[in-house]
This record gives sequence, C-alpha cells and structure tokens, in this order.
Amino acid sequence: MKKKPNKGKAKRSAGKKSVTPKTTKTLKATKKPVKAFWLTHWQPAVVLFVIPMILYAATLSFGYVLDDKIVLSENKFVQQGMQGLGDIFGKESMVGFLGEQQDLIVGARYRPLSLATFAIEYGIWGPSPRWSHFFNMLFYALSGVLLFRVLSQFLSIKGKKWWQNIPFWASLLFVLHPVHTEVVANIKGRDEILALLFALATLYYSIRYIDHKKVFSLVMAAVSFFVALMAKENALTFIAVIPLTLFLFRGASLKQLGWATGPLILTFLIYLGIRVGVIGYLLGSGQEVTGIMNNPFYGATFGEKYATIMYTLGQYIKLLFFPHPLTHDYYPYQVPIINWLDARALVSLALYLGLLWIMIRQWKQRPIISWSIAYYILTLSIVSNIVFPVGAPMNERFLYMPSVGATVLLAYLVWDLLPKVLATFNWTKQLGWALLGLFAIGFTFKSWARIPAWKDEMSLNRAAIKVSTNSARANSYMAYSLYQAGLQTNDQTQRKQLYEEALPYVNRALEIYPTYSDAVTCKGGLVAGLYQMDGNLDKLLEEFYSLLRARHVSFLDQYMVYLNGQADRNKLAQFYHRAGFQLLAEEQRNYPLALQYLNYGIQVAPNNVQLLQDIASVYLATGQYGNAVQISQRGLQLEAGNSSLNQILQEASRLQSN
Repeated sequence: MKKKPNKGKAKRSAGKKSVTPKTTKTLKATKKPVKAFWLTHWQPAVVLFVIPMILYAATLSFGYVLDDKIVLSENKFVQQGMQGLGDIFGKESMVGFLGEQQDLIVGARYRPLSLATFAIEYGIWGPSPRWSHFFNMLFYALSGVLLFRVLSQFLSIKGKKWWQNIPFWASLLFVLHPVHTEVVANIKGRDEILALLFALATLYYSIRYIDHKKVFSLVMAAVSFFVALMAKENALTFIAVIPLTLFLFRGASLKQLGWATGPLILTFLIYLGIRVGVIGYLLGSGQEVTGIMNNPFYGATFGEKYATIMYTLGQYIKLLFFPHPLTHDYYPYQVPIINWLDARALVSLALYLGLLWIMIRQWKQRPIISWSIAYYILTLSIVSNIVFPVGAPMNERFLYMPSVGATVLLAYLVWDLLPKVLATFNWTKQLGWALLGLFAIGFTFKSWARIPAWKDEMSLNRAAIKVSTNSARANSYMAYSLYQAGLQTNDQTQRKQLYEEALPYVNRALEIYPTYSDAVTCKGGLVAGLYQMDGNLDKLLEEFYSLLRARHVSFLDQYMVYLNGQADRNKLAQFYHRAGFQLLAEEQRNYPLALQYLNYGIQVAPNNVQLLQDIASVYLATGQYGNAVQISQRGLQLEAGNSSLNQILQEASRLQSN
C-alpha cells in the first residue's frame, strides 16, 4: 500500500499545483477517509445561508412594487396558476400583462422561468407577496452558498480555515452587497437570481467534468445552463466565463475546453431556436423604438451614445466598491447624455483600459486578478448597451451577476495581496481583517438602510426621488403615488394637499420629457381632481390645453366627455375651438384628432357656427369635400351672411365637381 502514495507524490511533483483527477485517485488509494465537502464546510454554509435570510426578513411584509405587476400581480397567465404555464413558456414574457406582443423593448423578452415559479406560487397560495418574497430570499441565500462552493473549487488555499480563505469572504461580501437589494427585495428580480444560481451550477459541473471526466457532469452542466437561459438571457456570458475559468485554474487543453463548452453551445442554440419560435425574430422586429423610456439613446448622436455608455460603466465600478447613493431609477435623464469632451467619459474609458492592461499583465502571475476582471467585463457586457440595447441607460440590478467578480477581487486584494505588498509591517494581517470587516459592516448597514425602500410604491418612490431628481420617470411615479394616495382618502383637505404636493413632481417630469405620456396622464388626473374640489373650470381647461399641446392621451378624451354633461357650455365651446381647430388642426395638422374634439364641441353646442366653420375647414383640408359642403350649408342656415362659410362652400363645391 506504500507504492501508490509514492506514485501519487511523483505525479504531483511533476506537474500541477491544483487538485487534479490524478491526485484525487491518489488520496483514495491511501484509504484515508475523504469527507464530503459539506461535512467539512457546514459552518460557512450556515453563515452564508442564514445571514441573507435575516438581512432580508423584513421583505416578508412587503407588497408588490414597480414591475411586479407585469410579471405577477397583473399578469393573467401567472394568475391562472398551473394552467397558465403553457402560455408562459409559449409566449413573449410581457404578453400576460399587455394582452399581446407589442415589442415595446428592442429584442422583446423571453424569460419564462421566473414567471413559471410565480404561477406555481399563485396556484398554491394565491396572490401572496409574502411567499414570493420568501422564495426570493431563499434562492438568494442558496446562491451565496453555491458561490462559496464553486469558488472553493479553484480559489481555496490549502492549510487555511474556511474563514481565512477567499471563497468565504468573497461570498459573504456578495450576499451583503447593497446593490443586490433591488434584485432581492423586488419580486421581479427573481429572473436575475435564478439566472446566476443556475449559471453557477453550470460552472460547478463544468469544473467537475474536468476534474473527474464523468459524462454525468457534462449533462448536468448543459441542463443547468438551459435553465439559466430560461431565467434570463445574460446567462449566455458563461459560455465565455467557463472556458476562462477552466484554462486559468485547471490548465485545460483546447480539447478539454471543447468537450466542456461544446454541450453549452449546443444548449444555447436549442434555447435560441425556442426563443425565436416564440417571439418571431432573433434581435429586432424591424420597428424602431422611439420612446426614450425604452430607448434612452433615441435622438443621441453615435458619439453621444457611446460616451454616455462609457460614463455609466464608470458609475457601475463606483457602485460596486462604494454603493452610495442607491436608486432604482436611472431613466432619462438621471443619466445625462454627454459627449467625448466630457471628462466623466474619458476618466471611465481610462479606468477600463487600465483594468484590461492589469488583466493581461497579471494573467500568469496573479490569475485571480485576471479572472475577476475578465468575469466582470464578460458578464456586464450583455447589459452594458454596447453589445445590445437593454431599454435603460443603467440599472443596479444589471450588476447582480457581474458583482461576483468585484467581491472576489476585493477579497483577494484585501486578504491575500495587501499583506504581501506590505510585508514589512507586522500589522498587515490585522489590516486585512480590519478592511474586510469594514466592508462587510458597511455593506450590511447600507443594505439594512436600503431594504425598507421596497416596502410599497410610496416608500420606493420617496426614496428614489431623493436621488433621481433628473429622472422624468421618478418624478412622474412620485406624483402618481401621491395621486393614488389622494384617491384613497375621503378627507378633502388631505386629498387637496396630496394633489398639490404631487404637482411640482409631475411638472418636473414634463420639464425633463415634455411628451412623456405617463406624466401627461398623471397631471391630467391631478388637475381634474383639483377641479372637482374648487370648480375652477377656466384653470382646468387651460391645463388641459397645455397637456394636449404636449401629447394626446386617452384620459383627456374621457374627461372631456364627462365635462360635456356637467360644465358651462359656452366655455367648453370656446375650448373646443381653440384646442380642436387652432391647436390640433392649424398648428399640429392632426386632423383626425381635431375632428374628434370639434365634434365634442358640437355635442355641447350643436348650433355654434364657429365650430361648424372649423369642422368644414378641416373637411376641406383633408379632401372630404362632400362633408365640407354639407357642414357649410348647415352653418349658413344658422348664419346666412358668414363669408368664411360661403368661401369654404364655394371651394368645396368646385373641388367636388372636379
């Protein structure tokens, strides 16, 4: 029994520092009991599981916020429970909310896995945000534990306890990181959690395959990867992360890399075929997205677009290492459109060029640094707006998967590299402990302070507006929350106070984005609500005129129909002439809408000659000569000497006869 250990020693001295399949066989040959990983590492597993469960326990009392209505609370497929699973997997992911595929975002969305979990929860417990929040916490805690297991495959230092190793500290910083609060506390963020969870499982089984050469590991890697893709498309980046890891930390040959990544590529092609079959196209429907809320760079030049993107990439690094302030809203124009003369774009570019230089220089000497940087850049690339437009200039949830690279790098720099660089000082180990403790404590307190913002819509919007002062969306949503609060109270004084508090926010939203339909609708509701309390029709009609100039929304139509049966007919007729003819017809050339509003006017003042003249003019301008003749004659019956109507009648008759 002594020859086999000697043979194992010879093999180890001949080659690789990492644990290879050969060394594993040697350990077995000595007949020494090899304990399962979790039997010897149950303490860190418990710590990494319990801490996030405690940290996010408050979310169990939270409700639905933000996009939860799209994926859960107002998604008809999810609300069908198990019976909705067929539609969830068979249709674009927003159809359950919108009713049809509208392609509002470039590339559409196909992320059925999280919706399927919501449907199962709905089928078992009904509309219960408590259970949805619980499973977000659970999957997040499991992600931290799995991250520790995966990192332990290639970053553990033998002879050191688990609390002295990089995998534990990197995983601990990950579960504590404040930029994750949006993903965990917002139920919708489950797509991010599941994508990383199963992407990590893919990496785990890929390493297992290299170490043990078992086909089962390849199969499990492919299955895990498919599930990750069904959660969210950004799991695709692990096709690059996995060979990178295997090459740096296992010295895998090209043949081994081919065997490890080949099934993943095949799996992606299968997923892509399913996705195209469901959505109907690969990248775009051919219809340009012109709304800046879904295409934030619409109208920007090529240089402005990429200078702004580079600026956001710099902001991502800042948030990873100094996560303050935090907000869920970076919509236009919280992130300003800048050009390459702006120092912020140039500094960010220099920062990333520096990271790439360090990654290349440290490739052999310190592969952990190179891996951390490469992992971060690879996983961020797909949500950076460089490779593919994602519908928002930036978002903290986009950092969820890339943050693994940052926490690994941070743990390595503070725990391992810093003491070596400062080896002349006797207190370097204490410094490492102190710095890691400082980051852990700081992340914990920041997360603890941030989590309550996600309790409900009002708390979330109040938190956002403190930071996202230049976001049209944040200002509009704050105003809408106040409007909703006003509707829910029977106290007229309180309702008026809430509406008046909301007006500056919605005005700011329209100042930033004058044609923002949500803000126009919100302001329409606010001024209509104030009118019902003060009865000031002149003020209401002036506000409606301004809103109609900005953008037509259906709320204005609905409320004007209501006013037709309630308000002063003469004032309404004057408004319809001014809005329907002078604004919509003469100024904006929106003739169909002009006719709609002029006909509203005829409903309240059927014998108003001015309105009849306006309608006849619009018919003449749009080539509807018969209608122009008919309306002109009707007006002349009321006012025979009207020269304008006579002129319209003669011109319409001439053109009709031709």
